[in-house]
Amino acid sequence: MSDPTKAALRAALLQRRQGRDPEANASRSAALLGHLVRHPLWQQARGIAAFVGVRGEPDTWGLLAATLAESKRLWLPRMQGTPAAIAFVPVHDLRELAPARFGLLEPRPRDGQATLTTPSAAAGVDLVLIPGLGFASDGARIGFGKGHYDRVLAPIHHHAAPLRVGLCFSDDLDPSEGKVPRTELDVPMHWIATPDGLHHCR
Repeated sequence: MSDPTKAALRAALLQRRQGRDPEANASRSAALLGHLVRHPLWQQARGIAAFVGVRGEPDTWGLLAATLAESKRLWLPRMQGTPAAIAFVPVHDLRELAPARFGLLEPRPRDGQATLTTPSAAAGVDLVLIPGLGFASDGARIGFGKGHYDRVLAPIHHHAAPLRVGLCFSDDLDPSEGKVPRTELDVPMHWIATPDGLHHCR
């Protein structure tokens, strides 16, 4: 059964996102990514599972390009199967990305391509960057309600590695619209990255 409080918060956060100025988003995204690439979390990571920011999310393109330029391994999500589920795909060139369902940019399928059903330290992933509509200082996250990220991260729910970092704009951390709830099935973040810096979750 859905939580009406969570649904109301999701709707309020989505409405705020849709009302933001794209130019301000670009400036805030640049500040967020600047903090992240200067932080030891990113600098020490050998492999990063990330996402392509779209539809009002922080713009991650510069970070993805920097990851490849630093010869770090990069995995990006692709929706596949029925019902749709996230799989992380190795990417070596951002020109491999193409428009996909839900307004996303995803790696094009290739024959024999290896995928990760869970981004794990054993697979060489040190850092997982995760989108969301809102986050809380204790690591709680609220997304679009489909549960895709909670399912793909469930096997590493209680693992210290790889580190899970939520990316959001500053007013999406502990949002004024309401407390971001967390259930036993919700996978918490270790860190939250915003244009104001990185916040370690309590």
